Amino acid sequence: MALPPFATAAELAAVMQAPVDSAAADLALASASAVIRKWTRQTITRVTNDVATLRVIDCDELVLPQRPVVAVSEVKVHALVLNDWVLSSDRLLRTAGWRYLPGTSSYPDPGLVQVTYTHGFDEIPDDVRAVCLDLAASTLANPSMLRQEAIDDYTRTFAAESLGLGGLSDAHKAMLGDYRRRIGTVGLR
Repeated sequence: MALPPFATAAELAAVMQAPVDSAAADLALASASAVIRKWTRQTITRVTNDVATLRVIDCDELVLPQRPVVAVSEVKVHALVLNDWVLSSDRLLRTAGWRYLPGTSSYPDPGLVQVTYTHGFDEIPDDVRAVCLDLAASTLANPSMLRQEAIDDYTRTFAAESLGLGGLSDAHKAMLGDYRRRIGTVGLR
């Protein structure tokens, strides 16, 4: 599933204060969005009816991998649809039913739980859009990833942050920190 970029070519042209080739802008924005998604471990964009398969560690709570969680449409264990879960932020809390106690044979191991849910932002947050535009603008402003160029008596030096696509600066990471999913809290995908 191809996810849309976090900004438009028109927004990129406005940031750069110059016309930009639409194909180059689209590629730079898609690449910048991919870098952000990889670092945050989040799609950020609204996705409906996504399916996550999670291993049960605590039978009373499941942490869904993508945030923000908008709605949960179905929770299944061993092809059985469960209705005793309540959504609380990015967690499903079990309200009733069996308890699985590891090491006992009293109750079946729930194993993997399949959750169908809707997550992500309807509108891209401004800070995410700003980082995307900054990365894309850096890529287009310095497509050869030069550190410095000189022609006769003219010299131009690029900032380290503008050495092409891929590098999130510490400032970018600080802006995106609230969106980043911590390792160890995601389910199987």
